[in-house]
Amino acid sequence: MRREALPPYREDPVLRYVPGREYDAFSADSRTRFGCSRFLVTSRSDRMGYRLDGPLLALSEPAESISEPVTAGTVQVPPDGRPIILMADRQTTGGYPKLAQIAEVDLPVLAQVKPGDTLAFRQISRAEAETLLLQREAELRKLALSIELKQNEGEVHSCILST
Repeated sequence: MRREALPPYREDPVLRYVPGREYDAFSADSRTRFGCSRFLVTSRSDRMGYRLDGPLLALSEPAESISEPVTAGTVQVPPDGRPIILMADRQTTGGYPKLAQIAEVDLPVLAQVKPGDTLAFRQISRAEAETLLLQREAELRKLALSIELKQNEGEVHSCILST
C-alpha cells in the first residue's frame, strides 16, 4: 500500500484548520493561543464532540449568536472558553462561536485521538485544505485501481492455469 494513501496517524497530532465564521471575533491573544498551544482531549469527550482543555479562548467582546449549520470538525467555543470539536454524532446546528474548521483531510486523524491525548492546530488556507483533500482522494483512487488490477491479475493467472 502506498504511504500517501494513509492519513498521517501519530501521537499528539497537529491538525490543520481553516478559520471559522467568527474567527476574527476572537481576541488576537485567543487566536494566537489556539494556533500555538497544545490542548488535552478530556474524558468528557464522545462521538458528539471532543472537549478540549488548555488555554481559555474568548471573543474580543461578548456577542449573541443564532444557531447555524455545523459539520464534523467544526471548532466551537462555548462561554467557558474551552473549545469543542464536533465529531460524527454531532448536532446539526450550533450557536456557539465557530473559531475554526478542521481540514476534512485531517478528520480521520482526529477520529483516532482519545481522551488523555493532546493535539495542536496549524492554520492553512481554504485553497490548501481543498488541495490536500483532492490529493488524498486521488491517492485513494490509485489504491482502489491497484487493488482492482491485482484482483484481475489473479483471475488471469487462474484462467491460464486452468487451461
